Amino acid sequence: MTRQEIADQVANATIEGTEAVGPERRAFLDAAFLEHLGAEMAGDVPAVVATFAKQGGHLSFNGTRCETPEELTKFHKAFGWDGEGLFSDIRGEIVRVLYTHNSMTVEFFVRANVDVALGDAATGRPVAFPMCTIYQFNDDGKLYSERAYADSGALLPQPILSL
Repeated sequence: MTRQEIADQVANATIEGTEAVGPERRAFLDAAFLEHLGAEMAGDVPAVVATFAKQGGHLSFNGTRCETPEELTKFHKAFGWDGEGLFSDIRGEIVRVLYTHNSMTVEFFVRANVDVALGDAATGRPVAFPMCTIYQFNDDGKLYSERAYADSGALLPQPILSL
């Protein structure tokens, strides 16, 4: 996805919190978000890492915390943002965005291919899963906290419990 496609998805998502966040602040948050997600979608891991605040910027993904540039780089490469990790062909849909003064909570529906063997499942298989990420930005528009939660059960070769 290009930055324009991301911006279009944000514009078309269900938007909440705009009564508390004016248009100028929303534009500031949108620009910081587009910088970060745009770098991810471009597969530019150094640019992704550069979107984090130098002091205290961190990522927590399903409870795993990354704080240093080296940890952030390792995570983003392992995830597959550079095309070499767990996922390839990462794409998705922004479903809902909630704004506060310093943050955006973004609900996604992610689609990707799994490029590593997980149990009996073949590599290269497509998956889809919901994900919710809370992005908190400092006054310079840098991420000081990215907390992402994904339904990793969708990665299993088959459901553990049939519902």
